[in-house]
Order: sequence, then structure tokens, then C-alpha cells
Amino acid sequence: MTEDRTVGTGSLDVLAAAVGGRLGAELSATAGDVPTLVWTDGPTVRQVTEAARALAPERAGRLAFRRELSERSVALGAIRLAQSTGSLACGLPVPVCPDAVAELWRDTPLPAPATEREDRLVYALLYEVRDDHRSNHVTPGQICDGLAVRGVAALARRMGLDGADRP
Repeated sequence: MTEDRTVGTGSLDVLAAAVGGRLGAELSATAGDVPTLVWTDGPTVRQVTEAARALAPERAGRLAFRRELSERSVALGAIRLAQSTGSLACGLPVPVCPDAVAELWRDTPLPAPATEREDRLVYALLYEVRDDHRSNHVTPGQICDGLAVRGVAALARRMGLDGADRP
């Protein structure tokens, strides 16, 4: 059985390329129960949804949109959450987990600008988590768990960063 990959008057792959060209991002198309446009970092889901509706309004309502986060974006988001002074309604600190990182970046086009300190912390976190798992690729959960085990302060000490240069 072949899957219907058409959207509007062209294929789902054509729509992915057109939306990506409009937004300066590389999108791919997956077919299944719900055809989905998928990309890493780049524009927000809202931006891609609006562009798809502008290009193929008759079929865009039947599409799903999924932005995946690169390891760097997950690590930067986890570090920012760990350093935030925000708390949940119950008074507990914001948890550093993949869902919280995704929520942090929900309305932010990526890659997000980072300070020099954040860049060094991201490097240290990814280096250590990859080393822990003996892998060149780690999952968002592994990144968040790695930060929870180490903490930002320990990473900062390893990178020679003191509290004076903290944003």
C-alpha cells in the first residue's frame, strides 16, 4: 500500500522544501497516520505552521509539525533552566527535563544566542555526557540527567569559570 504524501497540488516533500526555503530551514516529511513536517532547531512550530498554511491552506490542517532540538539547544536550555530563579506554582524549582527544555524554547527560533560562559558550559556538559555514555550522540534525557548529576557549579569549576563572570 502506498501512502498519500500529497499536500495541496504537490507532494509532502515538495511542501517541506517550499516551507524550508521560505524560512531558511531544512525540513523533512514523514508519512504515516498523520503526515508530519520535521526539522531540527530553526523556526518555531508556529512559524512553520503559518508558512505551510500560506503555501497549502487546503491540506495544512491535516499535517502535524514537530521541531526537534539539537544536543546544543537541549544543553543550553538545561543550563538556563538550572540557573533560573523561577519556580512552579507549588514553589519548587523548575525541573530540568526534556519537556521543560522544549517548553523554554517553544516560542524561540533556534539556535539561541549564548554568552561565552554558556558556550563553555554547554561544551563541558556535552563532552562529559557523551563520555559517560561512550557515544557521539546523546539524548535530551541523558543531557538533562547529566546536568542533574553534575550541577552547573561543578561544570563551571571544571571550565575555570568563577561566579564573577556569571550573567
